[in-house]
Order: sequence, then C-alpha cells, then structure tokens
Amino acid sequence: MQFSDEIRQAVNRFLPTYTAKKRAEGVGEGLEEAVRLATEKLCTIPKMSQLLWGTQKINGSLSTFPVVRISNVVALPGVPKFCERAFDELQDQLFPIEERQSLCFETLYTDLDEFDFSKKLTDLAAQFEDRNVQIGSYPELKNKFFKTKLTIETESSETMEAVVTSLRELLAGHIVYYDSHAWLDIVTKWKAFKKRKASENQIEFIQKLNEAESIVEEIVEKYPLEQIALSFNGGKDCTVLLHLLRLKVDEKYGPSTPIQGFHIMVEDQFPEATQFIIDAAKFYNIQVLEFPGPLKTGLAALKKTRPSIIPVLMGSRATDPNGKYMKTPVEWTDSDWPQVLRVCPILNWTYTDVWHMLRGLCVPYCKLYDQGYTSLGGRDNTVKHPALRIVSSDGREHYLPAYKLHNDAEERCNRSNI
Repeated sequence: MQFSDEIRQAVNRFLPTYTAKKRAEGVGEGLEEAVRLATEKLCTIPKMSQLLWGTQKINGSLSTFPVVRISNVVALPGVPKFCERAFDELQDQLFPIEERQSLCFETLYTDLDEFDFSKKLTDLAAQFEDRNVQIGSYPELKNKFFKTKLTIETESSETMEAVVTSLRELLAGHIVYYDSHAWLDIVTKWKAFKKRKASENQIEFIQKLNEAESIVEEIVEKYPLEQIALSFNGGKDCTVLLHLLRLKVDEKYGPSTPIQGFHIMVEDQFPEATQFIIDAAKFYNIQVLEFPGPLKTGLAALKKTRPSIIPVLMGSRATDPNGKYMKTPVEWTDSDWPQVLRVCPILNWTYTDVWHMLRGLCVPYCKLYDQGYTSLGGRDNTVKHPALRIVSSDGREHYLPAYKLHNDAEERCNRSNI
C-alpha cells in the first residue's frame, strides 16, 4: 500500500468546507484527529493501482475526484449519486465508443406455462446457436395477465427480427402484450390495440370499440368535465368505461386532468371491491364520491351534491337486469327519477367483449374476478361461479378466473338476487 499525494490534493479542496460545516454544527473536540485518520485511510491505495480522472459533462474539465482502478477492477464511490456521477464522467474512458458491442434486447410475454412449450423453445434456440442469441424463459406465478416472460439478447437487429418472428409463430394465439401501467400513454396504446385487432380480422369487435369510443367522445366534446360523472362501483363493466373516459379526456384535455365519479354503496360490499375503487381512482386520476344505495337514491344524492351533473356514464349492458329496458345507449332517466342523461357506451357488448378489452389492454381490474366471481354484488348475495369450480387430484377445490367462463348467458348465475 502507498499514500497518494494526488488524492490528498483532491481531499484538501473539500476539507475547508467540511470542517467549517462541522464546527458550525458544534463539533470541535477531536475533529482534527478524525479528519486526519479519515484522510489517511482515503488516500492509502495499493501500489499497483491507477488513478482515473473523468471528464465533467457540464464544462468538459477534469473531474474533481479520481477513481481507483486495479487491473480490470474499478472502485466507484459507494454513495449512489457520486457513483452515478463518477460513471457518467468515466464511461467513455472505460468503454470507448469504438469498442462497444451493440446489443439488441427484446421481451415477449405469453399466457402459456413454461412447460407447455419448453421443448419447442429449446429446439428454436438451437436453430440460432451459431448467431450468438441468448433466450431466457422466466415463469411468473402471480401476474394475472401472463404466465411466462421471454427475454432475447443478440448483437444483430436482423437476427433479433428473425428470432422474434419465430417466437411469435411458436406462441401464436398466446402472445400477451403486457403493460404494467395501462393507464399511462393511453391514447397511443388504444390505437395500437385496435390495430392489432384489425390484423386479427376481429371486425365485429372493432366496430363495438369504435361505437363505444364515439359515444364517450361525443359526451366529452358536448359537456364540460364538471357536468360529467362516471358511475364506478369497481366492477368489470364500469372499469371498461373508466378506461374509455380517461382515453377521451386525455385526448382533449391532457393526462393530468381529473375526472369525476361516484360510487353507489351496496349492502355488505366486498372489501376487495372497495380497495380496487381506491386503487383505480389513484391510477386514473378520478375523484370518486360515495353515496348510499339503491341507484335511484344514489343519483338523487349525486344531483344534490353536484347539481350541475348532466350525463352519467354507466356500465349497463343489454343483458343486465336493468339494461334490457334501454332502447339506445343514450337516454334520459324516467320522469320519476333524478334527471340525468344515462350514457351506456357498452350497451351492446357481451361478457366476452368486456374481458377481451380488459385483458387485451392489461387494464387493472378487481382481484375478485380472478378468484371465480363473474358478477359482483354484496357478500350476502354473491358467490364464486359454480361453472368455474375445479377439483384437483388431491381433492382440493379451486376456481378459474372469470374470463374463463365460456357461456356468456351464465354470467350472473353466481348472484342470488338476480
């Protein structure tokens, strides 16, 4: 080991400020000795080491403090902000641009278990063995949208394109366009989603998407935001509407614009539904008021609290007990009800359509739906759907998620009051 005068000179530039600060804090006794010992320790380095001085990004001058290098080991500062600064100042010296190896990286997600395609994946990887391709496969047990994450690394963009194409063919029908923040950059993602559906020739579904979007857009264009409210109880249908309303508000006013909502409480409500309302309000920047039920009473309370409200967006569908009475997606309430304009953009959607959109865009939804509930009411009248019940070989009972229900007509068979 040896004492470095070069480091000592750098330390000396900081010492006057440091000691003055400590004395101002009331530290006096033993300060000089503490500084001496710390300086000695800091300036003592291996004889075979080399000092590296970086270049400051602001003015191009030398860095104010050196970094110690021994052979191929570089000791960066332990404090995160100084570590980042040192790396920024030294990166061109440590990794010259002309010597850097380009690297392409891609991630794919699938709803298949890893074991469902592991043999085929191994065979595919062998096809690209001589092209320096690394394919990683990582199972995910807790994500509601995908089961396996695949990572691809290679040095060539052409090779990457070939590998991704092969993987998409291998996982055809099971690719998940995973998005952990579906509520951000929503306009761009919506356009990409419809483009994917068009490439899959899902013409009827796209027509429903366009119709719902057009209805919400017309309301947002016609009425000021303070006159618009969303009926939001945390269910799947109103979650679709929340996403659509956020889409059109972002498009017209910008993503930071708050929107208004209200929640009609149900008797003995699931705590999971209550928590989802809180979470969704945060994600989508919606201010949710809470009123007692039933719906007629809640709307009266809404009009009393916010008398300027005119259109109320609701997740009613034609197959709902009350939705079947609506002739068009936009209608005024009956004369003996609080006067609001009922707007039901997904009136003509099916149960499958709802899940197609939610899962296709990775929109967050209440976790009860992943536990076998297909329609949500109160805890006293809602159970897990019997058609989703499965029993494993060891006799344990499980329930498939709601989107696995194949018969749309059975959606509300888990509700005793419908």
